Amino acid sequence: MDRSLFTTLLAYSFAMLLMYLLYAILAPFLAPLVWAGAIGVITLPLYEILLNRCKGCEITSSALLTLAVVLAVVLPLVALIFTISREAALVYQYLENATAGGSAVAFGDILQHPLLLPWLERVRGLTHLLNLELDLEAMLLPAVKNGIAVMLNYSTGIVKNFIGLLFKLVLMVITLFFIYKDGTRFMQRFWLVIAIRDGLRATVVETITRVLGAVMYGIVLTCLVQGVLGGVGFWAAGLPSPILFGALMAVCALIPVIGTALIWLPGALYLLMQGQTMHGLLLIAWCIVVVSGIDNVIRPLFISGRSKLHILVILLGVFGGILAFGITGVVAGPIILALALVFFEESRQEMAT
Repeated sequence: MDRSLFTTLLAYSFAMLLMYLLYAILAPFLAPLVWAGAIGVITLPLYEILLNRCKGCEITSSALLTLAVVLAVVLPLVALIFTISREAALVYQYLENATAGGSAVAFGDILQHPLLLPWLERVRGLTHLLNLELDLEAMLLPAVKNGIAVMLNYSTGIVKNFIGLLFKLVLMVITLFFIYKDGTRFMQRFWLVIAIRDGLRATVVETITRVLGAVMYGIVLTCLVQGVLGGVGFWAAGLPSPILFGALMAVCALIPVIGTALIWLPGALYLLMQGQTMHGLLLIAWCIVVVSGIDNVIRPLFISGRSKLHILVILLGVFGGILAFGITGVVAGPIILALALVFFEESRQEMAT
């Protein structure tokens, strides 16, 4: 083997090994690093304004803006997690007692409601023809209790791993501080190492900034829409403080899978247990079909419009990113696909010339 070829292969092998080890070290902290980067890029214009106000003092500007992010985002999120965890535990305990016969729950009255009774009779008739026994009252309460148990395990699992959560939040805050303080200089040095032409470099930076801004815009706007619709549902159902619960649903909409159900499901159960069957059922239908379902429609539309990417790319990026990386994939997925399209277009143009 040619000595120069061997040396090149050895260098590439060492580089690949180093990249793998770097990934292995940073993978456990990928989520806080990604979110710190996303927040840093989005709020960079605010940092530049603050830097001018502080007469060029980078440490003061970085500390003030980082503190603002902590007060506006981190602390309310931690408080919400603990509040939801406590309320979910109370609801689960109530249902546990109901299952054991410790308290009466109006599920029998729910099943006898004039709107439900004709449909249930048809179902019972069909199951009778099929020689199946269907005891809806015996099935309903355990199913609801299992749903609450999933929510309880999800929220209390975060609380039980509070030290890990706290460490990741602290890491995100520290990373955000240094993104403000040293991010511009780091990117300048980074681009000196990456050997690509200036035009492609500008396109990559512009694409990342545009798509990241669109993703964050889409996430925030979608959460606000879900919060407003959820608040309208609470108001129509006659539940107290619809504005407060709408705001809580807007925040909970950030949580994957269960999201707004952390707020509206206990409210609907409360209505059902109070005998307000119609209001409870309508609230459940409204929140499942409209509040939760609209997320899958308007978020890709919001992101696609501002990112100037095809909606199919955004759909694949968001849902594929979530499956691959969890909630971090909401940000990472569309950016990865957008960069892939940028380099594909660059390769196409080079082949055409």
